[in-house]
Amino acid sequence: MEKRLLGLFLLISVSVFSVTSATSYYFYVQLANKNNSPYSLSNPSEFLSARAIARRESFNLNCDSTDLPVNPSYITQISNIGINVHSVSKWLNGITVLVPDSTIMSHVRALPFVKWARYTGKIGEASKVKSRAKFESDVLSYGNAATQINQINGTYLHNLGYTGKDILIGVLDAGFLNVNANPGFDSLRLQGRLLGTKNIAEPGLDVFLQDAHGANVLSIMTGNLPSQYLGTAPHASFWLIRTEYGPTEYLVETDFWVSGIEYADSLGVDVVNSSLGYTVFDDSLMNFTYNDLDGTVSRASRAAALAAAKGIIVCNSAGNEGNKTWKYIGSPADADGIVTVGSVTSDGVASDFSSYGPSSDGRVKPEICGMGSSTAFINTSGVSVTGKGTSYSSPVIAGMMACFLQYAKAQLTAYSIPEILQSVFKSGNLYDLPTEQSGYGIPDFQKALANLTMLNAVRNTGYENLKVIYNAENKIIRLILNEMPTESCYVRIYSATGNLLMSEPIETNQLSLPVASLSSGIYLVHVFGNKFSGSQKIMIK
Repeated sequence: MEKRLLGLFLLISVSVFSVTSATSYYFYVQLANKNNSPYSLSNPSEFLSARAIARRESFNLNCDSTDLPVNPSYITQISNIGINVHSVSKWLNGITVLVPDSTIMSHVRALPFVKWARYTGKIGEASKVKSRAKFESDVLSYGNAATQINQINGTYLHNLGYTGKDILIGVLDAGFLNVNANPGFDSLRLQGRLLGTKNIAEPGLDVFLQDAHGANVLSIMTGNLPSQYLGTAPHASFWLIRTEYGPTEYLVETDFWVSGIEYADSLGVDVVNSSLGYTVFDDSLMNFTYNDLDGTVSRASRAAALAAAKGIIVCNSAGNEGNKTWKYIGSPADADGIVTVGSVTSDGVASDFSSYGPSSDGRVKPEICGMGSSTAFINTSGVSVTGKGTSYSSPVIAGMMACFLQYAKAQLTAYSIPEILQSVFKSGNLYDLPTEQSGYGIPDFQKALANLTMLNAVRNTGYENLKVIYNAENKIIRLILNEMPTESCYVRIYSATGNLLMSEPIETNQLSLPVASLSSGIYLVHVFGNKFSGSQKIMIK
């Protein structure tokens, strides 16, 4: 049995599962409608958090029918038959149930609001998991994580102060063993940035007693061992959501994933990291084919695309099948609008295990890559070690995406999620010639920042009274402000790669800047104050 956890551990798992012989069966129940719902789109606060509503508003997105919860009357009627309603998907309007005898499903299928019901897997009684056995530096010290962060120029964002502060990341994974006690997460706990947990796969069981995979992934984003290790989003906040059931592999886990990302959305998360993927199951009749990987067949993939459309940056591992018979990405990595992350070595070469794209409908997959060979993380004992897998390259990117989103939100210009993602994709070293295994390649977040700033200039938004004139003969840039702002303002000149080259206060409505020292190329002139911002590109020859 091949598991879909997309990281390969250096250490043997310390979780021990004990499953009894009693068997229960999962079914996915597709509902026909949301008729007579007590909920209304005119009052979204009844089913979405204030943060989730604010995120939609920040991207000018409206709530729609997918946001409405499943009709609670339908859930009650199914429960009244004596059936355990395990989890629910409002986006797809479906319910996952767990029954001891599959014949009882005939009663569910007979209900007038049920469209269809299909078997999605089986399980023994809930697994019994045996438990086993502050510091915040003013200067960022990456320690063993330096290589993977430097490779994507993440230090550039960190040095500007963008470390994920006020960004909420949801982590969908298999368990988060020892996160509540691991010294590598002292800062996360003591600073109140670990906001909560949810166990979708086995409700009621403690996620801190189950599976090390999610803990390792989390450490790559926010682990902190002074002078030894620092993650890519050291000041982000987190919700930990368990959707993966380790002992078996059935289609039902894609429905757990759907419930997990919907729950993350309801909390108002900004970024999701999912180091999970599905192609092959214990029951081969459930297997996906390559043709299924078009972003629409798998319910998890459809939910991932919906999450992106609702303003969430979704990062998902590409998979570790590149050197196997099945070499392609899985689900939900095939989803449209998300960031599918492949793996490279520290030298920037595609890892042999990293899964190939494209999606079956021809979209570039993976989009970008992070370091997934010899990736540093903090193990469950609080020690910095290394491992490999796209499970580990994905959180490298997801954490940095949180920092990049923090930057984008701090700007006066409102950027959409597609614009933010495209700025990152265009910074990839293979953007002009994407490959099947690495997509657009390794991003450079300094260039990504420049791309986003350039986008602002291209859109011609900002301070309309600004004129920028380049005098090639005298090698001078002239700024003319038709109306001088009442508050203090400044001008900055950036290179095409995002390097800040010049910064000057503006004290009159006309200013001349000598630029003879600048080589030929495209530059960005950015004028800003407390209440306005304007940019314009210039070509120096």
